[in-house]
Amino acid sequence: MNVRAVLFDRDGTLIDFNRTWGTVLQHVLMDLADGNLKLATELGHLVKFDYASCACQPGSPILTNPPSGYSEPWANHLGVEFNRAFLDRIEDLILDHAADCVAAFDDTASSIKALAAAGLPIGLATNGTEASAVAQLKRLGILDYFTFVVGYDSGHGEKPEPGQLFGFAEHTGIEPQHIAMVGDSLHDMHAAQNAGMVRVAVTTGALTAEELKDHCDHLLDSLTDLVDLVGLKAAGEGAAA
Repeated sequence: MNVRAVLFDRDGTLIDFNRTWGTVLQHVLMDLADGNLKLATELGHLVKFDYASCACQPGSPILTNPPSGYSEPWANHLGVEFNRAFLDRIEDLILDHAADCVAAFDDTASSIKALAAAGLPIGLATNGTEASAVAQLKRLGILDYFTFVVGYDSGHGEKPEPGQLFGFAEHTGIEPQHIAMVGDSLHDMHAAQNAGMVRVAVTTGALTAEELKDHCDHLLDSLTDLVDLVGLKAAGEGAAA
């Protein structure tokens, strides 16, 4: 596979979604509920998040959307206006806890280092905020390997639209067909298709292999498999084949 650069999704791809965001969301909901556990649990149910188990259920809008795409029911339930001030509050609460709660997959760091050592430009495109992505990559000790980090608020739009992906292609000077977009959701795969990039799906997120297989060019079980796919040695060795 002639891949010259790799663009990653974040949640479910580089980091474990529920281990990371389940804890963050508990903090956010408890703050919105002013410490009322019953109310926090109710707010979670509105967006298919189970507060007790600290996990998003299948079909939760949180899995693929920025705060603007899932937090309106919270405002309605709380009896407050759903406006920019409310969204700012949500985003500030998320940022307060994003780095402390981040949980990467076991092979995230070694795979990123192997790709970078081979000279491949690496980017990240998330439907979360840019600030939270930067904070989490920094906490994981891998921020310096990324030459491009954008969120929905970075001026490129959000997936499945291709703006973030075109931004990475322009940043690297590499044609989209030589860039792999790696993600765990249909939003990621559709964005890759819209941008003309190689669609690489991983089964480490919310969707199963069965749900992903018809929407990708390559279906992988892990990031270590990605290192093998692009023709490198085992994750961490960082030498071209």
